[in-house]
Amino acid sequence: MKFKVIILLLLCFSTVCLKAQNRSLTDQLESIVDRESNIKFIEDSIIRSKLQQRNVDSIRLLIKIDSLREIEGRSAQEAEVAIDTAAFIKRQEAVKQSPFAQESESEVTFDKKQGIGHQSVYKKNHDLKANTAVFGWHPYWMGSAYKSYNYSLMSHIAYFSYELNPITGGYHSIHDWKTTALIDSVQAHGKKALLTVTNFGERNNQKFLNSLPAQKHFIKTAISLLKARNADGLNIDFENIGASDQGAMTNFIIDLATTMRMQRPDYQLTIALPAFDFHNVYNVSALQPHVDLFIIMGYEFHGSNSTVAGPVAPLSSGNIWWEYNLERAVDQYLASGIAAGKLLLSIPYYGAEWETEDLLFPSKTKHFKGYWTYRKIMNKYGRQTCCYDQISDSKYYVFRDQNNTYRQIWFEDSTSLAKKYQWINNKNIGGVGIWALGFDNGYTELWELLAEHFAEQEARTASGIWNKFMRNFRRYAFYSLRVLKNPKTLITNPRPLMGIIGGMFGVSMVGFFFLYRFGYRLKRYKMLAFKGITIILLLIAGLFVLFGLKFLGYQETKYLMLGVLISTILFLIYSYRSVAEKDLP
Repeated sequence: MKFKVIILLLLCFSTVCLKAQNRSLTDQLESIVDRESNIKFIEDSIIRSKLQQRNVDSIRLLIKIDSLREIEGRSAQEAEVAIDTAAFIKRQEAVKQSPFAQESESEVTFDKKQGIGHQSVYKKNHDLKANTAVFGWHPYWMGSAYKSYNYSLMSHIAYFSYELNPITGGYHSIHDWKTTALIDSVQAHGKKALLTVTNFGERNNQKFLNSLPAQKHFIKTAISLLKARNADGLNIDFENIGASDQGAMTNFIIDLATTMRMQRPDYQLTIALPAFDFHNVYNVSALQPHVDLFIIMGYEFHGSNSTVAGPVAPLSSGNIWWEYNLERAVDQYLASGIAAGKLLLSIPYYGAEWETEDLLFPSKTKHFKGYWTYRKIMNKYGRQTCCYDQISDSKYYVFRDQNNTYRQIWFEDSTSLAKKYQWINNKNIGGVGIWALGFDNGYTELWELLAEHFAEQEARTASGIWNKFMRNFRRYAFYSLRVLKNPKTLITNPRPLMGIIGGMFGVSMVGFFFLYRFGYRLKRYKMLAFKGITIILLLIAGLFVLFGLKFLGYQETKYLMLGVLISTILFLIYSYRSVAEKDLP
């Protein structure tokens, strides 16, 4: 009996304690509600957002963890900004992912999947303006799109990417880095060939940046890969680094830069920066002496998990768009102390499409349809993309599809990019970046726009023609030196060789006609030597005609036609003289 009484008393005491604890928790929650007006606001914000399900989960987790520590004490507007910035960070990671499930395929396979072609190519040679950089990423899934690049309009091209294993410092994949002819093409034109290193997600960055053995192994591996291709440096693209890892990130970059330059003093180190350093990760004053270029990733202001359809890269916001924009991004990094000459603003060669609630903007989104490259937008919608937003300086197209669903597409074209390029020049920063090269494959207008804004505008004077001749001479001289160092270059990048052979075609024909007309005057041993050289040149020219035509670009075709023209003129001259002599009595 006494035992039952004791049990009963314990139960009553436990019940009283639980009620007291619940009352205490209730009081705390009511206090939070009072300070925040109503904590239900956060739940309503999530419901209003209508994000894709995978992003909804991440945002809810963020709120669950931070609601008492960070969101408490904020205004409703500040809480909403916290949610928007978290989604922004996630978008910047997502847009760098390959659109294909099978990522270990060859360039030829990716060419077929992407429809890469080389029929429409802008090959006019230019000189970039002094102290101007044009930086472009070539994603591995763009296959051989690099065969259509105008290298004279680039300063740096970064192969994307070395996919970092954050635990070991090795790589999950480097794709075609060891074999792609892109690297040879970049250096044959005297430009900088870089390898981009990617590590996405806060946890992955935390693992790597807090593991000195992994960093040591990475640095050793990366330098060996640069040496294997005689490349010029690295581009570090670590996205979503936690605030607590600022010191570790700074030490890693300094260690990497120092070790690289011990191996080769002219190695370049560049960093891809988020549009906004929300976590204050980049210690600019410490990093600047070791980093050659800082490239702002100026896109994803609206994207896959946006609650509102809008410009991917707004130059300004007005009273319509989110307060963050390209102008603010550049100004904040300049204010942080980055030298203007080292700062580049990267812009998108792609757009985003949503199903929306209406055709006006800003409109709430129903469903994200996908990211489309410039090429796909032009192929699908052609020139019917009619509309231009003066506030954000972005192009858009709104329509109703066959299912009576409203659609909005926001992207960049030559009109909107012209505004942004002009702003970059007026701002006097270091230049522009492009995500990503090859996205405009088959269209030349974006190359022409780069030439208009970032290249020297040469008049066709004697000095201009001479400068052009010397530029081409230096290009082929550089290529010849690379062939002497690494004969495999002839296989991986035969295009410049085709230009040389095209010119030799004319020279060989000159030799042939010289023998035809004046061979009888040469001594026997000189005759044999001259014949041998001429025959070799003719054989090379024949092989060129049979197998090299597919490598022809504008420049190579020009040299070939020049050689043929010279040969034809000489043939007519010598044939005329020969016939005239035979007709003499």
